[in-house]
Amino acid sequence: MTRRNEVSGLALLKGTNRTGFEKLIAPYFLPWEQRKIMQAYRLAKYGHQMQVRQGGGRYFEHPKSLALLLIRLGVRDHEIICAALLHDVVEDTFILELADIEEWFGPGTCLLVKLVTKEKGLSLKRYIERLAAGDPRAWVVKCADRVHNMSTLDSPDPAMHEFFRKKKIKQVKETRKKILPLAVKLVGTAGYEELGQFFVEALNYWCERREREAADDAPSSD
Repeated sequence: MTRRNEVSGLALLKGTNRTGFEKLIAPYFLPWEQRKIMQAYRLAKYGHQMQVRQGGGRYFEHPKSLALLLIRLGVRDHEIICAALLHDVVEDTFILELADIEEWFGPGTCLLVKLVTKEKGLSLKRYIERLAAGDPRAWVVKCADRVHNMSTLDSPDPAMHEFFRKKKIKQVKETRKKILPLAVKLVGTAGYEELGQFFVEALNYWCERREREAADDAPSSD
C-alpha cells in the first residue's frame, strides 16, 4: 500500500470488534499495558454508548479508529493509545473527570487527555497555544483526531448535505491554520519525524479533497 493510498484508506480501520482489538494489541504491548488499554477501551465505549456522530454511526467508532490508526502507524506508547481512546470522554461525557483518569491511568495519560481537551470557555487560539507548548505525544493524538474527523465529513442524508459542505470549508481552514503546524512540529521533533510526515501528508490530502468537494457541491448561482 502506497502512502497516498494509506492516508485515503481509513475505511480499512473499520470492523474491528473488542476481541479483534484485544488480539491486535497483544503482540505490541506488555500485559499490564494491554490491561490499561482495554480499560480505556471499555470506558470510552461505555461513555459514548448513547452518542451518534453527525454523519451517522455510533460515536465510539471515532476514538477506536484513532487508536487503530496509531497502532497501525507503529505507535507503541500505551499512554498515547489510552489517550486516543479517552480523548473525548472528559469533554463530551459525564462518566470521567481528569482526576479519575490520573488515578486509573497515571499522570502521563491524564496530561495527554488534558492537553487535547478543549474546556468550555477556552478560545480555540488559547487551546492551540497550550497544546503546541505541551507534550509532543498530545500533538500525535490531535493530528490523528483531525485526520479521522476530516475523513468522515460525509452524510448519507440529503438534508445534511449543505451542513457538511459548509463544515468542510470550515474544517479545511482550521486544519491548515491550526492543526497542520502541529504536524510540522512533529516532523522536527526527535522520534516523531515519520509520524509527523504521515500527518502532514494525510492532512494535506484531506484538505485538498474536502476543499474540492465543497467547491463542486456549491449551490448554483443560476
